Amino acid sequence: MEARPRTAPSVGGDPHVAGGPADGTGVTTGQETPVSEREAADARAPLSRARLLILWCGALLLVLGNLQPVAGAFSRTTSNAGSALTASSNFNAGALYGWGDNTTGQLGLGNNTSPRTSPLQVGAVTTWASADTSNQPAIDGETGHSCALRTDDTLWCWGRNYHGQLGRGNTTDTYSPVQISGSWSKIALGGMHTCGIKTTGTLWCWGQNSYGQLGVGSNTTWDDPRQVGAASNWTAIAAGNVQTCGIRGGAVYCWGEGLNYKLGNSNTAEQTSPITTSSNTTHTQITMGRMHACALRSAGTLWCWGLNDSGQLGRGNTTTAQTPTQIGALTTWTSIVAGRDHTCGLKSGTLWCWGLNDTYELGLGSTGDRTSPVQVGTATDWAKVNPGNEFTCGNRTDKSIYCWGDNAYGQLGQGDTSDETTPKLVSGRTGTIYAGGTGSHSTLAIG
Repeated sequence: MEARPRTAPSVGGDPHVAGGPADGTGVTTGQETPVSEREAADARAPLSRARLLILWCGALLLVLGNLQPVAGAFSRTTSNAGSALTASSNFNAGALYGWGDNTTGQLGLGNNTSPRTSPLQVGAVTTWASADTSNQPAIDGETGHSCALRTDDTLWCWGRNYHGQLGRGNTTDTYSPVQISGSWSKIALGGMHTCGIKTTGTLWCWGQNSYGQLGVGSNTTWDDPRQVGAASNWTAIAAGNVQTCGIRGGAVYCWGEGLNYKLGNSNTAEQTSPITTSSNTTHTQITMGRMHACALRSAGTLWCWGLNDSGQLGRGNTTTAQTPTQIGALTTWTSIVAGRDHTCGLKSGTLWCWGLNDTYELGLGSTGDRTSPVQVGTATDWAKVNPGNEFTCGNRTDKSIYCWGDNAYGQLGQGDTSDETTPKLVSGRTGTIYAGGTGSHSTLAIG
């Protein structure tokens, strides 16, 4: 793949509205232009340019592991390159923070200094509402982007833009948040593509499309948001590496690469437009990992499908599921989120994880895959969980943040790169965690 010319990065600066060089070259670090990003070893599809926008997209049983909170507190000093937290205070309310891998500027700090082992504030804005990071590790020069929504429904993206995954109408990288026009309610990031739901209920996708993951009926890659069909009742969206699923009218629809039955429609054929995965109309949540997916129904039941080589479906075995399969008989699941090859969920305030566990990502104090849901510790006040790429972070009801698992990039926010075998408190920080996308080594949180 031909290398793209880049300008020297400058640190800091406020986020800017999408724009920048029409030729799509260069890197923006605090002043305009976004990045480029891409998938595995696929040939690049033609790009079309037009301006629009996008949004985002993200559980089971047994008992092991203890929580190990660590005391301490931090406070913050600000700089345009990201606020370094030093001694004793919590995150600023509504402010965005990032830590972990930043090799493609995916933390939005105005630079690509990496790793960042402690939380740093992204600019000075205090109206952030939600965030997501790429579903694929930043390892091939084409992946590693992030997006976030503000309380005014504006969408902002930054990082790698090799395939136009930032939705700016070009393929220019940016190290600081850049606005994507439109009014958005949800966002979901795949490996090198992005999808979002507008406040009108319409669905839009952009970026790499080699497997039809944009759902626009072709394999053409787009560097600006493209509407998926004409429906205006989309309520949830989730993106895998090269596949996407969403909920419309309570039913689940999926499209993109079908390898390992990850589209849940009994075959492995590629789908370039949304196809029905489950016609049941009571689905409330959808989440996707690298090769598997799970969904919650309003009755509190959990359903998963796709690859199961590490037990990530929670079925008690390693048999792949070609269609949505109920996990256990429980009706008390309230949240489900897939990591790269593991899954975690909440029920009655308790935390349960299963699947791949070679770097302690299940938080059980030991390694070894688990094929059925296992309770993490005994706490009953878990409010949120976000598995990433071989690590996991979560929130308790007091908004305290805990992280565990692989820490090679400092993604656990402990100020070091030491792995943690059980949930460890990110001392002095309270906020809502948005741990890295399922393939990411980066973490985002909002105060």
